Amino acid sequence: MASANIGGGSSGRRKSLDAEINLVPFIDLLSMCICFLLMTAVWVQLGSVQVKQANGTEGAAEAKDTLDLDVKFLAENQVTLSVKSKGRVVKTYQVQGATMADLATAFEKQVQDIQAQMKSQGEISAVMLTPKAGVSYGSMISIMDVLRKNRLVNLGVVPVNPLSGG
Repeated sequence: MASANIGGGSSGRRKSLDAEINLVPFIDLLSMCICFLLMTAVWVQLGSVQVKQANGTEGAAEAKDTLDLDVKFLAENQVTLSVKSKGRVVKTYQVQGATMADLATAFEKQVQDIQAQMKSQGEISAVMLTPKAGVSYGSMISIMDVLRKNRLVNLGVVPVNPLSGG
C-alpha cells in the first residue's frame, strides 16, 4: 500500500487529505504485460522467413547481366514462370502437378533447368511471385522454399486485389 499526504496536516481549519493507493493490481498488470511482450517477441522471431528485398534500396544496386523471374499462380497446383531480361520476357514455362508436392518437385526441376539454360545470359537476381485470389498461403510458402533451396533469395510478392479475381 502507498499513501500520499496532500497539504494541510492538523493545523486547524483544513481536513487531512490522506489517500491510500493499492499498488498490487498495478504491479500484477505490469508484470503480465512484460511477460506478454517477451513471449510475442520470441515467437515473432521464430515465425519469420528470412529473404532479401527484391525491389527497392537493396534491389537497385544489382549487376547489369541479370535476369528476373516472374512466378504467377494460375491455380492451386499450376504456375507460369517467365524469365525476363531488362524488363522483356525471354522465355515462358508452365508447371503443374496433381498435388502440391508434385508441383513443388516439378517446379524445382524447372527452376534448375532455367538456371542451367540461362547461365550464359546472366544470373537470376530477383523473383516476383504473383498469387491468384484462391491460392493458399501454404502453396506460396512451398514455392518460396524451393526458390530458397536453389539459392534464389531476392523474393517479392505482388499483392492481389481479392475483388478482381487475381
